[in-house]
Amino acid sequence: MDDTLPNMDRETTTRLFQSAKTELMRHTWDTFVDDPPSVAAGGIGVVIPGCRACHKRINTNDQYLRHLSDDVLPVILRKAFEIAGVPKV
Repeated sequence: MDDTLPNMDRETTTRLFQSAKTELMRHTWDTFVDDPPSVAAGGIGVVIPGCRACHKRINTNDQYLRHLSDDVLPVILRKAFEIAGVPKV
């Protein structure tokens, strides 16, 4: 085992898991309105397929997976390291 990582108690492990799960679940492949309100609501906005949390356009499954790995995973890891008390390098 790596001695540079702190031992985590059950509470810390639970906080890590909950934080990661919450962040991951925010990023869904759904639709969002660009420049609200939408035309259906009388505005000039357009409904775009993509991540509602980031307002990032996503058209394919591959783009969604890349969004999770390139944009969401670093945020999850940063928060996890912060919760675990790992010093920044």
